[in-house]
Amino acid sequence: MILSSSRRRFLIALTAACLGSSSVGAAEPPYNVAAAVAQAAQACKDMDGQPNTDAVLTVEDLNGDGGEDWIADYSKLKCEGGVNPLCGSGGCSLQIYFWDGETGWELVFEDLVQGYKLSKSSGKRFLYVTTPGDPCNKPTNETCNYTYRLDKDAVVPVK
Repeated sequence: MILSSSRRRFLIALTAACLGSSSVGAAEPPYNVAAAVAQAAQACKDMDGQPNTDAVLTVEDLNGDGGEDWIADYSKLKCEGGVNPLCGSGGCSLQIYFWDGETGWELVFEDLVQGYKLSKSSGKRFLYVTTPGDPCNKPTNETCNYTYRLDKDAVVPVK
């Protein structure tokens, strides 16, 4: 989708307003990441909430390629007076965006998770997630645990 320059400026301004002030030297999120967070903030507003997205985004080199990668952890979206639109009884949405090495960031992981952890072992990065029981054919009140390897351009399930 091609955006007009006025629409792009509007979305950038909306994103800046939704993200609030950031610390000096903090990286600015790329357009598609900022737009996803802005959509979540708008969904909160649509449900009569007051969004605070300050803690949603984390930036770090997750896959070891030297580029900035982004984590959008919507469990950290505060929706005062409303309901967090990206959380439910089974957990909250987690998105991971990898830098493509050129000019953009690609969404490489998105799931409803109850929690996650990142670690490094033998020079490789791993993502451990806990989800509700449904994906692994357990009752909803139980959990599933999954391990993923963070490759240069993909999040790969580990068996």
